[in-house]
Amino acid sequence: MVDGELLPRPTLESLEAGVGADKALVLGATDDEFSMALDSAKGKLRFIPAKWLLGRMGVERDTRHTYLSDNRDVARRGTAAIIGRYITDRMFRTLVVRIARARGSAPTWLYRFAWASPSFGSAVHCLDVPFFFDCLGEERVENIAGDAPPQHLADEVHTGAVGLIRRGDPGWPRWTPTEGAIQVFDDVTSTISDGFVEVRALLAG
Repeated sequence: MVDGELLPRPTLESLEAGVGADKALVLGATDDEFSMALDSAKGKLRFIPAKWLLGRMGVERDTRHTYLSDNRDVARRGTAAIIGRYITDRMFRTLVVRIARARGSAPTWLYRFAWASPSFGSAVHCLDVPFFFDCLGEERVENIAGDAPPQHLADEVHTGAVGLIRRGDPGWPRWTPTEGAIQVFDDVTSTISDGFVEVRALLAG
């Protein structure tokens, strides 16, 4: 981490200068990469206001207000859920947007993997991997994805991966700074605009 950022400034400057712009890129994150790290603390954290705890973590007052407002659905699940989402956003989801912005008009497609694993109750770190490789039946996949992960979702995710390799296009709209279109992989997959709006406060702050 350099100056509070996971991606060093020279790397962003290289992307902004066009390094790698001739390569198609699909980039994304699961919705709750490391939220499960706080599962054992849910009982204790329910007594601590999320706004206060974010403040103790160094988040400015206005940023806290906007962030909690943009993530009301997560905040309703309790302090552990919103702090877990904040950690995910700081480490992963803001990084996805920063890289996309730095690439400018280079061919970039973004996604969110939002399907919640029954094993964890959320879309945790690496949950998207067996779907990308369409290997749901492999040994130990049930540890992260449960006993009956949806094959139709693996078909959709894997088709996107193959499309990128074969045609340089995964099959959903490219991300642009104005539209911000992304693919949201879930029980019902959809393409939405401004798909990472929940992290805007962190990007600004």
